[in-house]
Amino acid sequence: MSLASLDQRRRSARRRLALLAAGLLVAGAGITAFFVLGSDDSGGGGGAQHGSAPSASAPVTTPTGGSKTPTALPTGKGVKDGVPVGYPHTTEGAISAAAHFYDVWDGFNPFAAETQARAIAVPEKAEEVAADAFRSSSAARLSSGLSVAGESDHANYLTFQTRAYRIDRAEADRVKFWLLLNSQTSAKGVQSSKTVVETAEMLWVDGDWRLVAVSYPTGQPKPPAAVPDSEDAAKKGWRSIAYEK
Repeated sequence: MSLASLDQRRRSARRRLALLAAGLLVAGAGITAFFVLGSDDSGGGGGAQHGSAPSASAPVTTPTGGSKTPTALPTGKGVKDGVPVGYPHTTEGAISAAAHFYDVWDGFNPFAAETQARAIAVPEKAEEVAADAFRSSSAARLSSGLSVAGESDHANYLTFQTRAYRIDRAEADRVKFWLLLNSQTSAKGVQSSKTVVETAEMLWVDGDWRLVAVSYPTGQPKPPAAVPDSEDAAKKGWRSIAYEK
């Protein structure tokens, strides 16, 4: 990327930040975001159909019902802008791509969140997905009593750890599912944690799994959360995961 292009992107980001700050202060906590807001155990979430049409779309055989026996998720073959990429063309590959993305996502750094989302997004939706991630991260900071933008550090951070999944729909090139995650937040040194449920939809494009969107309409139910790896989680349809070494 040329210096001129980089400067232009930075200026655009600063303008977005100024507009965002004003909008968030007016709207308060009204943003419904894939990552943070609407992430509680009872919130709604659903998958909108976005992005490139898959090269093939046929149902695939997927495991049903919950299980405490971990599903081994494959690792990626590389890293792009801090996000693992390069997953196999399987249902487990799609789940692993989303799970790894969550696990590295910098939730309290809007600029980093924007870059990370762009790296894994469906190409023609990349700027839209990145902008949603930027807004989501900024909203998370604001709702925690922090400035609208900033960097993560030992006192201020938002992280996720993916613990289980549940399939909603699986096709050869599109997989929609839910993830059960541990969320850890520290705002000005005050820590909190909770278990959250998030919707993920991945599309196979250009030889890898891509994220369809980071914002979903409310009103569509998510499965109930549960303590990861518990009998209750298995009864509620959650399948535990483990990462391949």
